Amino acid sequence: MVQVDVFWSYGIGSSFALAAFRQLRRLKVENELRRWKLGWKKQAEVYEAVGGAQAMEVIPAGTDARSELDFQRIAKQLQANGFKPGKADLKDLKGIQRALKAWLEANEDAFNNKYFLKNLLFLSLLFVPSGAVLLWSNPSWETMQVGKYETIPQWLVGIFSTTNVTQGLLGFYLTYKALMKGKYYQASLHTYLSYLGFFYILVNGWDNKGYQRFFSRNRASFDDWSWSNVVPWAFCDAAMILYTYGGVFLPLMYYWLLDWMLKGKDMEAGIEEPPELLDRVPEAMKKMNQFNLAIFGGALGGAILSAVLVRRFGWARGMAIWAGLMGLNLSKFGFAPTLSKNIMDVEDLKDLPIEEVVARIIETDQALVGATV
Repeated sequence: MVQVDVFWSYGIGSSFALAAFRQLRRLKVENELRRWKLGWKKQAEVYEAVGGAQAMEVIPAGTDARSELDFQRIAKQLQANGFKPGKADLKDLKGIQRALKAWLEANEDAFNNKYFLKNLLFLSLLFVPSGAVLLWSNPSWETMQVGKYETIPQWLVGIFSTTNVTQGLLGFYLTYKALMKGKYYQASLHTYLSYLGFFYILVNGWDNKGYQRFFSRNRASFDDWSWSNVVPWAFCDAAMILYTYGGVFLPLMYYWLLDWMLKGKDMEAGIEEPPELLDRVPEAMKKMNQFNLAIFGGALGGAILSAVLVRRFGWARGMAIWAGLMGLNLSKFGFAPTLSKNIMDVEDLKDLPIEEVVARIIETDQALVGATV
């Protein structure tokens, strides 16, 4: 629905990056080493880590730390030249173009890979159409029984369709950045918290009636709410559209997530030709159960708990208790870190930042070259 799809699309993008974290980290290392071997200058961290190697020429490579400094410098120049949003002239636009170009160059590895491409195609070709069809055919249900054809503004439809893509891209990108820094737990939280927000709106909402709004096929059913509304809702147009699209894109999403996760583990173990997913169903089912435990047990369970606590203790005390319990669960004493380790198949939720990995490889290569000489 309009409110929840912002969180859902973000969670989809984040989960795609999380599932392919081993492949994405290896691609980043390979790209950085390729640039170094070609004589490109590395980011400041790598450059300092290898002792400012003389073999590195000062050729902009568009890497993280450098690009951030470039962006800040350009932003300051724009402000010093009197740039004001909404009053940009041609000179200002050129400065913005340079800043945007520097940022894109700095983050090209995040976007120039098949995992990001599949994320983009999934969101634009499957996720957006499903939301658009639901909004057109069932505007009351899609807006949580708030809007209808006569009251939904045109700009809302455009923003809704756009954010169903942009939020997924943002989720992928921010999760990718956390993964490159070796912050695995932070990366997994991008997925978990987005699904928590998704289910919180569906279950609790802004009035503790989210589940009633969801299981009502129209505004009249919601105004006359009872649990008997669930049966007619299950056979209404909105539910049928959900079944149809869900039957298409959920299997595909699960297939990619499981396949990437298992093949990434094989890649790390040095298996050059890992078996296909359909040939390793027991492994895939185990991994799928881990995913579902986190999403439905953790996120959906947490959302249901919020609704129960609010209904029992009121908004202030109920949400305070819920926040405390969720904070405990997300801490090192809770279940969330263990679930993250199990899903990612790692012993530690912290790893070396990519620039340090690259710097160590460069040092090793230089030592080998020195020894042979």
